Formats: sequence, structure tokens, C-alpha cells
Amino acid sequence: MGNGAEFERDLFQGDVPTDVVFDSLWVTYSEFWLAPAAGPYPDVTTAIPVGDAIAANGEVVGVPTKNSAGDVRVALSVWPATPPDGHGTLLGSATIVVEGRELHLINVEGREPGPVLVLDDDGTYEVRVWRSEPAEVTPEFFDIRVRQNSN
Repeated sequence: MGNGAEFERDLFQGDVPTDVVFDSLWVTYSEFWLAPAAGPYPDVTTAIPVGDAIAANGEVVGVPTKNSAGDVRVALSVWPATPPDGHGTLLGSATIVVEGRELHLINVEGREPGPVLVLDDDGTYEVRVWRSEPAEVTPEFFDIRVRQNSN
């Protein structure tokens, strides 16, 4: 990803998230999930993405990939207010209830631990997911931004 500070500035358009985790994740079956806590994982069968849009059930968010198997890169960030739009194709928005203050990216098999983002509080979070097009970056790159819903 080159120079980290420059990449982050370009990715977030000068705005600053509360925290961000950059990592890679092995995916299979053209999907992966964003789920709270380390497990046991919630029911993912009702959050299997179809086509080119995320799917969610309030407990987990399913993210579609163009790769049937391989590594993807991910920026998982948390924001104190509405984040700026990401780059690439917006795959959708959803809400997720987080207990345990952690958001995990997990692959279908659940074998390899993925990136983990530690949040300030439990609660309901809005999730927005963008996928960069292959011409922009290889392997696929996902920009997942979350912010706590104010109640």
C-alpha cells in the first residue's frame, strides 16, 4: 500500500477516523463477514450476500467479493461522526449490534483470524462498505467504515 500516512490521507480524504485497522483476509466462496466478538459467531446464513450488495441481519454483515478464493485487503475504520464517502463501488449500508466492543472480519471457514477493530462502546453501529475496482488496486480492496448510531 506504499507510504502508510499518504495512503491513509488519500483514503480518508483528510478526515480522521477514531481508529483504523489495515490488514488482509483470505476469502473463499466469494464472501466474508463482519461480526461482533470472537465467537461463537451469530447465524450467518441469513446474511449471505447475493450479487454485488452486502447482506445483513442485525448481527452480522455479509460482504461479496469478486474473487472466489484469495486474499483481499481491508481498511476497517470507526468514526465519531458520519464518515466521508469511500472510494470505489458502494456495496451498501447496514446496522449491526455490537456487544463486547469488538468487530471481527471472518472468512467462510472461520479458520483464520481476521482483522479486529476494538470500539469504544457496545451498541448499534452503522456499517458502510465500498469495494475498489481491480484497476485501482490489486488484490481487491474493501473500505469498511462504521460509526455508532446515536440513540
